[in-house]
Amino acid sequence: IEVRESFTCAYPRFTKARVGDGSIKLTGVFDDGDPHCLDATFSLVICAQSRNRLSFTLHPESSSEMNFSKIQVRSHSGERIYGMGEQFPHDTLNLKGRQIDVLSEEGGVGRGHPVISTAVNAVSPGSAGNEGTSYYAAPHYLTSDLHSVFLKNTSYAEFDFQQADTTEIRLYEADMAWEALYGATPLELIERFTDYAGRMPAPPEWTQKGAIVALARPLEDSLTIVEDLVAAGVEVAGVWNQTWSGINLTYIGEQVLWNWVLDEEEHPGWHDWVESLSDLNIRTLCYANSMFLDLSERESAPSRHLFAEGEAGEYFVKDENGETLLLPVTAFDVALLDFTNEAARTWMKSILVEEMVENAGCSGWMVDFAEALPFEATLHDGSSAAAYHNQYPVEWMRLNREALDEAGLLGDVLTFNRSGHTQSPSHSLMFWQGDQLTTWDKYDGMTSAVKGLINGGFSGLALNHSDTGGYTSLSRFGLGYSREAELLKRWGELSAFTSLLRTHEGNLPDTNAQVYDSGQKDHFAWVSKVFAGLSDYRALRFKEAEEMGWPVVRHLWLHYPNDPTAHEIDDQFLLGSSFLVAPVLEKCENWRPWCETRLVYLPEGEWTHLWTGTPLEGSAWYQLPAPMQKPPVFYRADDPEAVSAVEDLRTYGVDVHAL
Repeated sequence: IEVRESFTCAYPRFTKARVGDGSIKLTGVFDDGDPHCLDATFSLVICAQSRNRLSFTLHPESSSEMNFSKIQVRSHSGERIYGMGEQFPHDTLNLKGRQIDVLSEEGGVGRGHPVISTAVNAVSPGSAGNEGTSYYAAPHYLTSDLHSVFLKNTSYAEFDFQQADTTEIRLYEADMAWEALYGATPLELIERFTDYAGRMPAPPEWTQKGAIVALARPLEDSLTIVEDLVAAGVEVAGVWNQTWSGINLTYIGEQVLWNWVLDEEEHPGWHDWVESLSDLNIRTLCYANSMFLDLSERESAPSRHLFAEGEAGEYFVKDENGETLLLPVTAFDVALLDFTNEAARTWMKSILVEEMVENAGCSGWMVDFAEALPFEATLHDGSSAAAYHNQYPVEWMRLNREALDEAGLLGDVLTFNRSGHTQSPSHSLMFWQGDQLTTWDKYDGMTSAVKGLINGGFSGLALNHSDTGGYTSLSRFGLGYSREAELLKRWGELSAFTSLLRTHEGNLPDTNAQVYDSGQKDHFAWVSKVFAGLSDYRALRFKEAEEMGWPVVRHLWLHYPNDPTAHEIDDQFLLGSSFLVAPVLEKCENWRPWCETRLVYLPEGEWTHLWTGTPLEGSAWYQLPAPMQKPPVFYRADDPEAVSAVEDLRTYGVDVHAL
């Protein structure tokens, strides 16, 4: 973001106060010497939304155009800052000392990885992203002192936590609306924030009975793979096929054809395949995004050419000249749906229901992308694209939610999206973390997925998960990196304790370890049984998410705010309040003296080791064995819900300790 300052009015003075019913309006002037400020006035309205929420609205008036505002919030050097959406910090979730730019954008490949980011940026400058790039950016934070502030605006903003005694919030819009929240506990603060941001409902029950397995290959082959997985004892809830709409062959390789209609030429026998899966009590899932590829020059014409339909209806975002804006995406250009056009929304909702659900038999789909609206674009209703950029992913998910609701499909169909802003939880059914590397590292690999999973819960992402095993590999002629078998197993152990267990073959399926490989199936069967065995326990957490906005996966601080060590733990998490999970995040090298062990911190109270039944006292560190299929997991034996969950795991054949 490049900023040019023409003038600033920085010395406000209140001149009048008017008190109303539960509100106060302050008006004032600026005492700056700049001529632009001489005729400038402002108003600040403070209103009690409830006993726990205080609302502020700042409105400047001037004959000169004002398009920027900022406020400062008191802080101190020891205050820990959490939130700001789904952040992926390299070292600590404490954001004190950093500046976070509130912009929904492509996360990038590497996010600061010292080797991978350098290589990616050399080929495509800026494509690696950095520590602060995030698909889901929210102008919201909460602190260890139980302070919480969020903006209601959607325009680009900066939250500067670098100063010891203040937090500075800068908004690139003249009018600023924000709220300050009160809560006696961290969970109360999340509850107050989600009063505004919205709360996520429980996912369809079928999604919790096993894994959703990604298979983008010939249908006969994928059905054989599914049958082999089931025979190996894997609990399979769904099969996800990204290429249901066809394959686009480019210089990059095989990509999804962005025309959201079933391609029966590419997938002959699709309906029989869906029925065969249904006979196994397995659902079919697909893929969609809000962009459209022009197929007019293709040799074989699809049954519906959606780009042509969108052009005829003028449903797409325009450029500065009023022509359809074409966005470059990897190897091709696409048009972007304009959500400010009600006719375009109606058209897209009909596509989702008629083409995906009714024709293709999809019981769910990935709601991809939506973070790419250019600031200079022209929108149907005249809205500023710069202000609408962060709102665009919210509207994309809202459209999907409306389509399901209007068709009576809510509660039976699963959608999962990656991009968002403050009010995305009002519309989202499930989040996923975007495209991680198929690596172990803290920058963009499995360790970063744990950080994003925990951090997103502070800002309303109550139901979240990652691609099991990661997505992005960079390998050519055996050089580079691809998914290792051990990484896939450990990532599966992590995913078993989240809201959704879903795999991805990755961008290089043939070089990546896959859950259907002969050396993986037994382990993945165990992973799927752990996930399914915890379904009743998760259902109770989903109820908490829907009623109070509490995340299913939680930072230790949320339940142990007075434990200073709990504040520092960023590589363990709580599932609800009564299971503690310490996923194994390092490759087991034979030369490491602590191979297959894990250092674990247990907060206060007694914790029972899930696999051995050994009770351990909290407020202490332990170096514990962590062999495959036995990552350090503990539960509170004084919680009947947790004890019941342990019994459920046993019914699925999971080797937990004897009660």
